[in-house]
Amino acid sequence: MLLKEGDTIFVAHRRLFEKDEVRFFVGRVDVYEGGIVKVTGRSYVRDVMRGRMIEKEEQRTKILSLSSGTLLVYQLPTAVGLDALKFVDNEGRISLTDGKDFTMNLTEHTHGGRA
Repeated sequence: MLLKEGDTIFVAHRRLFEKDEVRFFVGRVDVYEGGIVKVTGRSYVRDVMRGRMIEKEEQRTKILSLSSGTLLVYQLPTAVGLDALKFVDNEGRISLTDGKDFTMNLTEHTHGGRA
């Protein structure tokens, strides 16, 4: 089984058009079966006026097809707490972090990466 109940995942919605807004979802897997995942967590959208990520107030349960081709799905370490996660913008580089041991670079363009 690829994912199991309780796994934490980070979902980036693939932008299909130039003006599509950045959308993310972070949650815990409720059920996974045959490429379909039911996950409960929080949605995030980018505030284009202020250049920061906004967490939607209510928790959501989503059913997602991992084989759709429109989602980028990452499994996060089990030690990462959902409530501790936050987005940090450092000179145009967006990262997801728990403020402790976990940081994930979400920047779409390379900035000093390895060749």
